[in-house]
Amino acid sequence: MSQKLSFVVGLLLLLLSSSLSAAYVTDKLLAGVYEKAEISAAPLQLLPSGTPVELLKTEGSFTQVRLPNRSEGWVESHFISDEKPAQVMLLELQAATAELRRKLQQGERALEQSKITFPEQASLTANLVAAEKRVKLLTQELQDVKRKLNNKHAIFSLPLWLLPTAGLLFLLGVIGGIIFQNYSLRKRFGGLRL
Repeated sequence: MSQKLSFVVGLLLLLLSSSLSAAYVTDKLLAGVYEKAEISAAPLQLLPSGTPVELLKTEGSFTQVRLPNRSEGWVESHFISDEKPAQVMLLELQAATAELRRKLQQGERALEQSKITFPEQASLTANLVAAEKRVKLLTQELQDVKRKLNNKHAIFSLPLWLLPTAGLLFLLGVIGGIIFQNYSLRKRFGGLRL
């Protein structure tokens, strides 16, 4: 249990304070940490998969690393990967999933609260849609009526010169009628004027 706790604490410390390039022990079971860049001596300690390490330098097939507890040592380079191991990615994904679940629950609660607060919202939405359709229909009818009125006014909106001309023609018609009637009466009564 304490080994898991130290692993988690080490992982968090490395993630927070990593200024050099970070790397992880690959998904192998255990990697030995040696005092020198050689495998002849017994390892100082064994690192489980997913242990975060800070890379310092590489010599041959070994890489000098700084461990989460700030101690340094040499690890075989093929045990080190810059890709996060599956265990670390799983922990990160679980944390992200938990956060998303929390946000989803908050959203669901807010949605339920809005349904309680505004239960008539569905009927209001339906009424709004019906009113919008009615407004659209009335707007179309109004445009049709305006178009018809414009057509009727077009008949009465004759050019201004036509009115005096029509008056003049009427006057000439009256004068012509009087002259014609006068002519007809004179012809009937033998040239007498009445």
